[in-house]
Amino acid sequence: MKLNPLENQILKAIQKCEGVSRKALAEMTGLSQATITNITKMLLEHHYVVEGDRVGNGMGRKEVLLYLNPEKFRFLGIDIGGYRIRFALADNLMRITHEREYLVDEFDGEADVIERVLEKIEQFLSESELNPDDLDGIGIGVTGIVDRSMQRILNIPNLNAWGELDIVSRLNRRFDCPVYLDESGRTMALAEKIEGKAKDVEDFINVHVAYGIVAGIFINGQLLRGANNVGGLLGHITADEEAGRCSCGNYGCLENIVTYPMIEDAYKRQGGQLESIAEAYRINDKIAFDVCIASGKAIGIALSNVINLFNPQVIYLGGPVFEHLPIIFEETKRTILLRANRYAAVDMQLEHSSFGDKQGMIGALTLVRNSLIG
Repeated sequence: MKLNPLENQILKAIQKCEGVSRKALAEMTGLSQATITNITKMLLEHHYVVEGDRVGNGMGRKEVLLYLNPEKFRFLGIDIGGYRIRFALADNLMRITHEREYLVDEFDGEADVIERVLEKIEQFLSESELNPDDLDGIGIGVTGIVDRSMQRILNIPNLNAWGELDIVSRLNRRFDCPVYLDESGRTMALAEKIEGKAKDVEDFINVHVAYGIVAGIFINGQLLRGANNVGGLLGHITADEEAGRCSCGNYGCLENIVTYPMIEDAYKRQGGQLESIAEAYRINDKIAFDVCIASGKAIGIALSNVINLFNPQVIYLGGPVFEHLPIIFEETKRTILLRANRYAAVDMQLEHSSFGDKQGMIGALTLVRNSLIG
């Protein structure tokens, strides 16, 4: 069910207050008491809100407080990366009830990629026993370039079939709910700000390193987007011109050195014998150790430049590179201490992100929840 702008306004006000009377809602929003009464009646009938305690100031009739109903909302988060696509269903408290992962290879060769995505969504909702009509909103995080004003995917590195996709309007036509799209670096940073460790942090950077590198930057409590909505392309900072050509067409990008596949390739090129660098790292393999040290140094140098530019309070690092190869986190930290300007880095903290492997899904869910009800 789609809510109109006034209904959304009231819902957001109730969400922020965590218990508010109808009279207080009228004062907060400037709407008439009659309008508030009619809208809250509809929200109660459709179980968006619930009534709680009666409160009073000792004079006159007690007022009933209204609360958001966490059991009502069902949000779908879609995390689209260069390797996999993940779906997650959650309620208003960000409790994930169902999730599913697909390899992007499953979409190769399709004449209509979006139609295939729609089929997978319907299959996922069916498995989750959720009627599509009961979806309140869909959030999509994309590891790529997004036209936010037009709500279109412009480019996803390594996925040529996904360029110039108008996925939002197609989902809008199929499902009777709002759909929101943004770049995953920003959705992950938004999740850290709203749901994670950064709730009280005004200036921070969230970095996720997996099969690509994405970053989201908050300055003075505001998400940085840039003039063309592509701010935060940390993975395409030039790190080593000898590193070869990147999927973006440039040479020597950080993403061509320290993503998980590139680290695996470096391990194999240098003579590594085991199936994966994570396995080799666990048994203290020297080649794996040396590759990890070099990777951490490259990330640390790139982040030192970012620290000098933005002077963040905290940098949060997430993704399998830091989770499976913890020495990379430590070497990144050591390099920052050596390379960043000491005045910019003196009080800066380097921390693990809040959501581990689920960061992309939580980001997409936070995007839709925050867009709808704040």
